[in-house]
Amino acid sequence: MIKGFEAPHPAEPIEKSRLHGVPAIVAGLIAGIILLVLPHASPWEGLTSFTPAVLGRVIPATWNVPVFGVIAMHLALSLIYGFVISIAVINIRELRAVFTGGLVGLALYLLNLGVVSLVLPGLRGNEVSIIVTHVVFGLVAAGVYRGLLRRKVAVS
Repeated sequence: MIKGFEAPHPAEPIEKSRLHGVPAIVAGLIAGIILLVLPHASPWEGLTSFTPAVLGRVIPATWNVPVFGVIAMHLALSLIYGFVISIAVINIRELRAVFTGGLVGLALYLLNLGVVSLVLPGLRGNEVSIIVTHVVFGLVAAGVYRGLLRRKVAVS
């Protein structure tokens, strides 16, 4: 044996059943920023990062919303979605949490579809790519959140 060798201490998971705000915010922002670059969660989609889209829904040019306004709406909705997904995966381990995040993203899409259908029916269209966007958002946000909570650094 090596003199003075000590086996590494296993990292302890952060306590359960409590939402951690900073990781939830970071998870929402990271997933939101990724979907700013890839508006429909696919690099092969026809939209570019300059297309005014809020979580996959294209904002019509006739609305005259400035680019900063669209980005602000997108990131605000990403923060809300990030918190919802973080709450859903608090007590679930890593890989299962990612899949649960995808399912929560799908549920958020259904909520989004209901609100858009009632309030802004002109934004409906190309729903398959919007479903993919929401599911990918859920997968990424859940993975980031659980990854940030994964382990505490052992202090000796």
